[in-house]
Amino acid sequence: MVRASLSALAALLAVTTPVAAGAQDRSSAGVSISPQPLRSALLDFGLQAGITIDAAGSERCGPSRGVRGRLSVEAALSRLTLGTNCVATRAGPGAWRIVRFVAPAPAASAPPPSPESSLPIQLDEVVVTATRSDNLLLSRAPYGLSSLDGLMLDRAGVTDLEGVAARVAGLTVTNLGPGRDKLFIRGMADGPVAGQAQALVGLYLDDVRLTYDAPDPALRLADIERVEVLRGPQGALYGAGSMGGVVQVVTRAPDPTGFYGRAKAEAAATRGGAPGRAVELILNMPLLTERLAVRLVGYDETVGGYVDDTALNLQNSGDMRRQGLRLSSLWRVNPVWTLRAGFLAQTISVDDTQYATLGPAAPHARRRSLDEPSRNDFDGLWASVDGDLGWARLRGSSSVQSHGLDARYDATPSAAVFGLTGPAAMDQADDLSAAVHEIRLSGDFGRRVSWSAGLFFSEYTHNRTVAVSDGSGGAAVLLQHRRDHVDEAALFGDAAYALNDRLKVTLGARLFRIGVEHRSETTGFPGALEGDDALVGVAPRLVVEYGQGPFVFYALATEGYRGPGFNAGSVGAAAQQPFRAVRSDEIVAGEAGARFTLLDGRLRGRTAVFVADWRDIQSDRFDERGVPFTANLGDGRNRGIEGELEWRVGSWTFDAHAVVNDPELTRPDPGYALGSDSRLPAVADFSVQGGLVHEARLAQATVLSALRLGYVGPTNIALSPTSTGGSAGYLTSQVSLSAEIGRWGVHASVDNLFDRDDDTFSFGNPFYDLDDISTPQRPITGRLSLTARF
Repeated sequence: MVRASLSALAALLAVTTPVAAGAQDRSSAGVSISPQPLRSALLDFGLQAGITIDAAGSERCGPSRGVRGRLSVEAALSRLTLGTNCVATRAGPGAWRIVRFVAPAPAASAPPPSPESSLPIQLDEVVVTATRSDNLLLSRAPYGLSSLDGLMLDRAGVTDLEGVAARVAGLTVTNLGPGRDKLFIRGMADGPVAGQAQALVGLYLDDVRLTYDAPDPALRLADIERVEVLRGPQGALYGAGSMGGVVQVVTRAPDPTGFYGRAKAEAAATRGGAPGRAVELILNMPLLTERLAVRLVGYDETVGGYVDDTALNLQNSGDMRRQGLRLSSLWRVNPVWTLRAGFLAQTISVDDTQYATLGPAAPHARRRSLDEPSRNDFDGLWASVDGDLGWARLRGSSSVQSHGLDARYDATPSAAVFGLTGPAAMDQADDLSAAVHEIRLSGDFGRRVSWSAGLFFSEYTHNRTVAVSDGSGGAAVLLQHRRDHVDEAALFGDAAYALNDRLKVTLGARLFRIGVEHRSETTGFPGALEGDDALVGVAPRLVVEYGQGPFVFYALATEGYRGPGFNAGSVGAAAQQPFRAVRSDEIVAGEAGARFTLLDGRLRGRTAVFVADWRDIQSDRFDERGVPFTANLGDGRNRGIEGELEWRVGSWTFDAHAVVNDPELTRPDPGYALGSDSRLPAVADFSVQGGLVHEARLAQATVLSALRLGYVGPTNIALSPTSTGGSAGYLTSQVSLSAEIGRWGVHASVDNLFDRDDDTFSFGNPFYDLDDISTPQRPITGRLSLTARF
């Protein structure tokens, strides 16, 4: 009894700070509280906001999911207590009390926070890290940068980057299938095929790069803090493979202050397709209070197929199963040094592809000779250190990873080319491994000058086997083995100088060397092919920013690059690609834009105009037999404008995102001309998305309803000068409803409301005429999930 009283008194005193007036409850202030037990979250918030909170009633409350942004005291407390089975009530001017739900509140009690106070966190106020800067608020970022809150993505049912692309301007995800897609930003695309050319967009999990020349591993977005999209090129910041930009997935860090977790179960039904289901478990486990903790995320998901094959008598082919495990640890060595480490493993198995060949009369059906399964296995280890040296801040990270890919294509239309008389299959197996290390120092000289500098090193090995056979266990009639080893070393740094309180100039550069070694053997080609090449250069970056009240204006110039490479097997005739050597390519880009925050933070937005000059474009293609190789398409250019807007009115939030661009080939390579069409292949000229969200508090529940619509414009998909196709554009739509009731949450959604079967952004199969192939949208699909927190 005495211990309980002392505990309650300590909880009250710990978060009690005098305030001058109750008006502070309604003013907005920046807060940042990590997910943790509610009692400690209230302690942190009380100190940050300078208010009095009686937390004695929080003993039996669930853990808080934290809050970050610029909110009023009332709104922040509503967020801190959301899902804890407790609520904050006003106890007087500048004073609050935490009480547990025991029954619907009587009429005489203090009312729960208004719907407006529980609106989504405004992401323009979060601290972003994709720019490699410390303590940069998104609302003041002089870049083409977007950030999406992980809590809001979870409440919207978003579990992959396709859902992220529907909420930011200019991000495109192809639709070959889970674990086989590519990412493009701002219309800078090198084609839908994922081959030997390095990816245009760098994909990161925290500070660890996930891919080099492999497709998106399609990690499930579980237990995510936020997703940041930094438009490129970003060669000075991230090195090779960031020509289009960077997508950074920031996970929730282990919390050493308390044990809590979450379990989720989901079911899905697709019209005319197979059902789906998913389970997800998240556990946060402190090992040493306030010092050491681990966090476990596990999931098992099945997505039902929806394509029928009349020749193979298959119904609802294309089932996908995704299983994953992520374990991370955090050790606060002392107040200024933190160590983190983690492990990640995920496997994706797909029993067939998802394209159709029978035309509009049967948009989800096809006829082939063989099925086309695929697999994507990814695992990795990483460790990082973050600390203060006194004169500078140090951040270092190291990671090792492996990535295995297997895919089959039905090559029967080209069977005669390979000397086969029946069915033919091309099987492709990729084994990739990488080690990446980086150390970075940052600091400042007085209040006007800040700087950063660092070293980077990576090693990457890609082993690929391509085999063509009868698909039934017979000997391969074409067999190609290749091994590519790439190493990159770089010295990078930048300096920022504030000429005054409004004007700042940042100048940075990256001095790099990329080395490439190649060896390949191909049946019918005498001996092994060997080669090596290197690229040495400097990638500069210049940013000028000017802040004027609620506006930030900026202009920048950046550069991106990819290293050289080689092709295996036979080469083209004189002056015709494929050539043995593949030239490096680079992008030089400029951008001017502005951010604004108006109407007391209720109206926020960003707009930018951009131009990019792309030289010696690398692109993965297929030769006349259907065997993959890398081509240099020539020189290209893209110009465009984009914008993002968020407007909050009462309990309603409206957001809109759009990009319009004009990507074109200005000088096609004479060895690989793509015909009369001068547009860059596989790029939409425009896309637009929008959403309307309403959030309300009803009795003990927080209810969120949302409607989203989007449209991606027409594209052409040219795999070779003689194999072209395209998409006429497609409409996306979703409606969702979620409710949080104490420790429980329920979510329901319907995708593709109008049951459209528009052809999406993919190529399907290189052995079939692209004019006969379409990759239809998934038919109308309903999902229902239940979440329990503990």
